[in-house]
Amino acid sequence: MKYTVYEGSRRGGRPANEDRVGYAYTTESLVMVLADGMGGHSRGDLAAEILVREVLKMFRDLARPDLPNCQEFLLDAVYAAHATINEHALHQRMKDPPRTTCVVCVVQDGLAWWAHVGDSRLYHFSQGQLSQRTIDHSAVQQLVDSGLLAEDQMSTHPDRNKLLNGLGGYILPNIELSQAVQLAQGDVLLLCSDGFWSHLNAPEMLSSLRAHPLRDAASLLMDEAEARGEGRGDNLSVVAMRYGADVFEDVAEEGLHTDYLDGFTTEMNWLAGRENAARDDQEIDIDQAIAEIHEALNKYDPKKGNPQ
Repeated sequence: MKYTVYEGSRRGGRPANEDRVGYAYTTESLVMVLADGMGGHSRGDLAAEILVREVLKMFRDLARPDLPNCQEFLLDAVYAAHATINEHALHQRMKDPPRTTCVVCVVQDGLAWWAHVGDSRLYHFSQGQLSQRTIDHSAVQQLVDSGLLAEDQMSTHPDRNKLLNGLGGYILPNIELSQAVQLAQGDVLLLCSDGFWSHLNAPEMLSSLRAHPLRDAASLLMDEAEARGEGRGDNLSVVAMRYGADVFEDVAEEGLHTDYLDGFTTEMNWLAGRENAARDDQEIDIDQAIAEIHEALNKYDPKKGNPQ
């Protein structure tokens, strides 16, 4: 299976990054995951981290080298993350469980499946046009669906942050699952948080993706979204995959590989009390990453909201 993957995460205009991104692959299968910790709830960053960790861990356990049932994997992984978030909140005696949105995508046998909760999105670009995107679980999306609001007004509406669905908490999330989608050479699957898509429209994304290698296109789009936030924008994250050949390097290799980028490593380094954040292109093995998380959490005092 030949493809190119890019992932990135930036703090934007916020004091901390509550987004988390990651991907893992074997020779036959790829999973991409993005989570956006929900503001207004304690430790949304932790909920997002648990989600990414649980999805990648389950993929690592089950992809041998492919997944036996991709839709079942998506449902099981997201529900497992929801349960783990609540278990952690109970164990830490948190007043309110942290919450997160998510979008997860699996590519295998030339097909793609995805699942999402909340307003983190997946865009599928095919044959020079937007083929489809996920529909947000939000108040403003309901207004758009009802014809009461234009789609380009979603990012400025006063109810733009009201979500109707999320992971964490005592209501079981409604996981929206796609059917299998056939991929053609050159198709792009782009997962992103609302800090990214709220400042860009689909034609702008497509224009950049058609004009540049995947890494350059995604990076330029993140630059533009961040600039339009004018220093007040939300965290912005993206995980993108171009199916087939690309000018950028081919990442499909023997064995399993897992990556986290700055949205994960920077925040975990801060919790551990380190002075220097990880470089944007740093790659961390998942076992090492989980060990660092445990170390950071052991030092974290939820009553004070900072490391001990």
